Amino acid sequence: ISKLSLAPSFYVRYVDDILLITESSDYEEILNIFNSYHPRLKFTMEEGGDTINFLNITLIKENNHIICNWYRKPTFSGRFLSIYYCHPLSQKIGTILGLIDRIILLSHPKFHKKNFDSMINILLNNGYPLRLIFKSIKQRLYNKFQQLNNINLPENPVPITKKNRFFVIPYIPSISEKVKTFFKKIPGLMIAYRGIQKLNSLIRVQKDKLETASQADVVYRIDCKNCDVSYVGQTSRCVQVRMSEHRNHINRNTFQSSVITEHRLQTSHDFD
Repeated sequence: ISKLSLAPSFYVRYVDDILLITESSDYEEILNIFNSYHPRLKFTMEEGGDTINFLNITLIKENNHIICNWYRKPTFSGRFLSIYYCHPLSQKIGTILGLIDRIILLSHPKFHKKNFDSMINILLNNGYPLRLIFKSIKQRLYNKFQQLNNINLPENPVPITKKNRFFVIPYIPSISEKVKTFFKKIPGLMIAYRGIQKLNSLIRVQKDKLETASQADVVYRIDCKNCDVSYVGQTSRCVQVRMSEHRNHINRNTFQSSVITEHRLQTSHDFD
């Protein structure tokens, strides 16, 4: 940024997405300076007129002000957690509340009606009943207005409360809800659900298993066929190579630096 001939009025970056507002009209200079930072970094540029998209919002210039709208990419599929999936109802309601918050927080009030219509159609396509959708919208908007009203109230000292403890159980329809109802009697204890089936139990990186003789960096044991004596060794090479070394040493009939050969010559025993 310091290399730019004219400092930008606004600059923000999220991972590899950058939004930059500048009075300079030399966009190519800006792009070339960013691309010169490192040979392996190559930026592309989108010029905005009165509107430009950044992450999940659309910035709109209107009467010398900037207003926002909820933006969805062309690849947006509209698929969310289906009402028919084996998930707790609280998670499905959380899906609705998350979409409501997007509309309220990411869009100007003039776009709320259009965005709420789109949200309702999206949820209907995912199987959500209208009654649940409207009930969630009503409750969420009521809570938001309550929060705004509380901001203007005089501050009162917040009482110190103990932190809740969470206990996670597998989610089994009709059973987990009863367990949660039972544990509600215990103050400070919150029940959370987890799925029984996880992706790591279904999708695993499979590798061809090496035969024992081809494995390396192992601890091995060779047992005597005629008594309870055994030899335990460690090798960084393949087991097959190390076994060949032991056999060659035995065939030489020498005591030199081999416990196996020494035992064999002294007792006339053989090793496995």
